[in-house]
Amino acid sequence: MSINVLVVGSGAMAKEYLKVLKALNAPVTVVGRSASGAEAFERDTGHVALSGGLEANLEALNIASFSHCIVTTNVTQLYGNVCSLLEAGAKKILVEKPFVLDQQQLDNAYRLANDRSADVFIAYNRRFFSSVIKAREIIEADGGLEMVKFDFTEWAHVIEGLEKDAHEKARWLLANSTHVIDLAFHFAGTPKVLTAYRTGTLDWHPSAKVFSGAGISQQDVLFSYGSDWGSAGRWWLELFTPLRKLRLCPMEKLLETRKGTVVEQDIILDDAVEKEFKPGLFRQTENFLSTNTGDLCGLSELQQKFPYFCEIAGYSTHA
Repeated sequence: MSINVLVVGSGAMAKEYLKVLKALNAPVTVVGRSASGAEAFERDTGHVALSGGLEANLEALNIASFSHCIVTTNVTQLYGNVCSLLEAGAKKILVEKPFVLDQQQLDNAYRLANDRSADVFIAYNRRFFSSVIKAREIIEADGGLEMVKFDFTEWAHVIEGLEKDAHEKARWLLANSTHVIDLAFHFAGTPKVLTAYRTGTLDWHPSAKVFSGAGISQQDVLFSYGSDWGSAGRWWLELFTPLRKLRLCPMEKLLETRKGTVVEQDIILDDAVEKEFKPGLFRQTENFLSTNTGDLCGLSELQQKFPYFCEIAGYSTHA
């Protein structure tokens, strides 16, 4: 089947995907929800977007005619749109993170995708940063990874004022912080042992405010983390090999401290594509459109990691 892409959503992420898809010469159809959103999309991109939402356009679109579907809608709409696409015959779907906010949604989607022989991938685009790709190369050359440390601190004073769904905010670690946690586990491997501690609460995030924990992955890589959403900080990730410490902070950059020194220095990256497109998005989309999907997060992988995300956050796995 030739490539023919459906993008569901007409907001900021849909515009970023359109830039990439045009560069890859992929035919694109865009469907948004509101007429005003569709008009803004066409005004900003020059590309027509259908309005009315996915459900209203399902029959006319003939979903089975699309080789690939990308879902970029609001967090609370991701699960419903993916299920609608699967039921309508979609076979290959890329959905923005976190895709689901509870285990039941994930279980339902997993069964539905298996029943329909379809593939669903979650768009953790940081896996495709130039810094991450270079870090993988260095880790392999150095003889492997020994330890990972990370921080997924969120700015509570900013998030509190965001106009977001209350349930999305109450599960903000899934909705946003998993960008960092997924990447840490992408390097270290899925945990086999995790000890998680939490203290405090926030009005919009009652499960916890401060997070700390450690564990060991199925690849026997040690990991630890600490995040205080009520204090100061930012996302970062540190990777320890026998020869050096690598640090991603911000994650688009890669710094190293070599063994026996205390000097931290930048590693030059081949990141020209990230100056033209949203970081990670070009390579992620390129992989999705190809048969080379090994670095994408599929539903089986999310099934393994989701309980650990919830344990770190202090969430019940079910809403």
